Amino acid sequence: MRLPRWQRPGCGSGLVMPSNINFIIFAVKQAKEAEAFGFTRNEACRNLKIALHQYWQNKQLRQHGQAHRDKIPMSKAAKTAPKDQIQVEHAVPQQPIVNMLMDMEPLSEEGVGDVLTRLFRVRRVTKDEHARLEAKGLRSKMPERWNGRDPWARYDAAGIKCPRD
Repeated sequence: MRLPRWQRPGCGSGLVMPSNINFIIFAVKQAKEAEAFGFTRNEACRNLKIALHQYWQNKQLRQHGQAHRDKIPMSKAAKTAPKDQIQVEHAVPQQPIVNMLMDMEPLSEEGVGDVLTRLFRVRRVTKDEHARLEAKGLRSKMPERWNGRDPWARYDAAGIKCPRD
């Protein structure tokens, strides 16, 4: 059986290290327990957001906001903008992804991998493009009629042109 691409074997020790997905699943389970205990979803999901950044964006996509900044694809406008006018942005904000993971039943490697592979996209955009997202009320959410599948719906609504992969 062929392993999904997010699963990686250990470092020659004979032990299989947890995959990036496993770290994220661990964080989802912790967040669900915290929410059931009485924490708000926002409070409960702080470690999950850190896990998404560390184990998916940094380690899986290799797109750390600072260390790998030059590897992060740019919007059309960002390609000609001064560096101080460019910022790193998620095509789908973290909160909708966090909500999908928190509501996923059953929680599985395949399900988590599918959500992250489809929706977790990082781009460099101009500050003006980011301001357009804010002006449309899309700073941290997707458009009202979002189908839950198209990671580019927010950028389309704000007229942001960027590479799609």
